[in-house]
Amino acid sequence: MLIKSYKLLGGKHPETATSKNALAALGVKAPHTGKPFTEAMLLGIAGGLGIGYILWEFKKHASAILVMAFQNKWNYPVQFTGNLCKRLGIKPVFKETSGTAAAEKHLKEALENGIPAIAWVDQFHLPYMHLPETYNGCMGWIVTVYGLDETENKVLIDDLGKKPLTLSPDEFAKARARIPSYKNRLLLLEAPQAIDLENAIIEGLRDCVNYLGAKSDTFALPAIAKWARLMTDTKNPKGWPVVFKKRNGLYCTLTSIYEGIVHKDGDGDGLRAMYAEFLTEASTVVNKPRLKAIAAQYKKIAKMWATLADSSLPDAVQPFKETKTLIAKKYELLRTQGDTGLKDVAAVSKKLNALDRTLSAQFPLSDHQLNELFTDLQAQLCGIHAAEEKALAELNDTVN
Repeated sequence: MLIKSYKLLGGKHPETATSKNALAALGVKAPHTGKPFTEAMLLGIAGGLGIGYILWEFKKHASAILVMAFQNKWNYPVQFTGNLCKRLGIKPVFKETSGTAAAEKHLKEALENGIPAIAWVDQFHLPYMHLPETYNGCMGWIVTVYGLDETENKVLIDDLGKKPLTLSPDEFAKARARIPSYKNRLLLLEAPQAIDLENAIIEGLRDCVNYLGAKSDTFALPAIAKWARLMTDTKNPKGWPVVFKKRNGLYCTLTSIYEGIVHKDGDGDGLRAMYAEFLTEASTVVNKPRLKAIAAQYKKIAKMWATLADSSLPDAVQPFKETKTLIAKKYELLRTQGDTGLKDVAAVSKKLNALDRTLSAQFPLSDHQLNELFTDLQAQLCGIHAAEEKALAELNDTVN
């Protein structure tokens, strides 16, 4: 079973890339170009930007996991995709079941009908990621299934790359079933009858303003200010000097800042450059030239996020520089070579996991150096927050 119309187009962000590639396979075209929708346009219509900051501590593993997010409704992924579909007139069909047999049946039926199956999975259970046990059940992800090779017993996976990745049916079933909140969830899209693009864009813009401009210090812009405060707060139990007093989990947390911003959520800048692309593309459709000037602001903010990511593992510390090099190599191999690069991915991952063990046990910064790092990251976060507030205020003035 193979969806012959499906093309591996690559992508930058799982929630938008999956929809982009699935819609392209269904032959859906953007009214203003006559071509498949860009990922940027879909991001903007779905609601655009958000922000998220949660620091989870795991005493059992002597570690911590930093959860960052940059899209609208990141904490409600079904609502994010549902809003995209509603605004474009697409019928989303969600399939969920607690049973493995029913889950397999849903997948096969979709493929037999020529519909790409967007699947929620646990990233730890994707063997090609080679994640340590600490992340088991912690890292939700979204991929697209576009084929099932029953002769070779392989599921064909699109995971933001331009070359295929494959899993055995058993491996894929375990990845789908691991996280209870979206166990065995599939999303199937149906092509719309007609698209009111201008209205979809306006609704997406207003959604972004309302969501990002909310008062929540977990899901909206105040989260950046909270994160900045906690970087040097020695009294708050969630302050970084308190949480990381013994350095437990600090290396993997700093690594997650770099990896999350640069390689997992967008194109190295927390989706801000992609949103700038959306604003530029949308400006002519809705006849709001001012959106281009706001896009320029988000391009600058994108660079600020990229600098923060790079600064989280300073190049002056050789093991940190090596970490960034290896992570970049791993994602390059996965997204440009797919299955053919998996031996090299395994070798790179082995080095990364060795660094994790070594630097988690012996963190390479003195107290003074760590204080300087936290202070630097705090200053950058304050600058980002101010720039984000300014850009959002101008966006609000433009669309409301």
